[in-house]
Amino acid sequence: MKSRRRDVNVTGTILLIILIMIIMFPFYIMLVGAFKPNPSLIAFPIDLNPFKNLTMKNITKVFEKSDLIRWLVNSFIVSIGVAVLTVIIALTAGYSFSRMDFPGKNILFALVMATLMMPKQVLLIPNFLVANSLGLVDTLIGVILTTIAPAFGIFLCRQFTGSLPRELFDAAEIDGCGELAKFVRIAVPLSLPSMGTVLIFSFFSTFNDYLWQLVMISDKKNMTLPIGVTLFSQLNASNKALQLAIALLATIPLAILFIALQKFFIKGATAGAVKG
Repeated sequence: MKSRRRDVNVTGTILLIILIMIIMFPFYIMLVGAFKPNPSLIAFPIDLNPFKNLTMKNITKVFEKSDLIRWLVNSFIVSIGVAVLTVIIALTAGYSFSRMDFPGKNILFALVMATLMMPKQVLLIPNFLVANSLGLVDTLIGVILTTIAPAFGIFLCRQFTGSLPRELFDAAEIDGCGELAKFVRIAVPLSLPSMGTVLIFSFFSTFNDYLWQLVMISDKKNMTLPIGVTLFSQLNASNKALQLAIALLATIPLAILFIALQKFFIKGATAGAVKG
């Protein structure tokens, strides 16, 4: 029996290693190719030796031929704006759905959840017409206001605030706290894990959003990172080294953020799963 378990563990480990290698291979190509001269990448067989013919010229050319810093700053402005507004709306609405009674609460919550089933492509034209009528097209504030989508955040915050002990709110009510005071003094501090999860989800999804930002933005000074990287790649379609270099530079900020915040993400994702 022990021998069979050992064989299963060894087989599982080997399969897991193979799977990780398959998943990481494109990242390896990007990492090595970003420091290779273009002839090495268009040759056959392709040169992916990480110890030979490395150069920093591709990285230098990306900064010289693109507005990478501006695109990065614009993406952070939009992503942070969307994330913060989404958290505020999600927490207030989630608290209302979980702790307050008002007519049509269940119907309204069902309508909010129904928006999760609607593909983004269905809303492209209506959202653009509204943004255009309000003069928000080709502005960062327009992208922020039309990207806010708190349905998932409302669901998560509703589940989390609903799991908080009711005795806390009853005690606060006895002490004379109104609904707003209970929300600010109890719900907000205890909901930090779920707020962090909503913040991270919103930030990363907005940072990587391409289609809607492409529809909304045409001015080069307002371009975000996904649009800028695409434009740069199109202008340098024959230079694979430059394409991989800008892809690497665009990936680094998100990778650093994810590594730094993954502890809070895991904590927040599991916080609402335990009742009480």
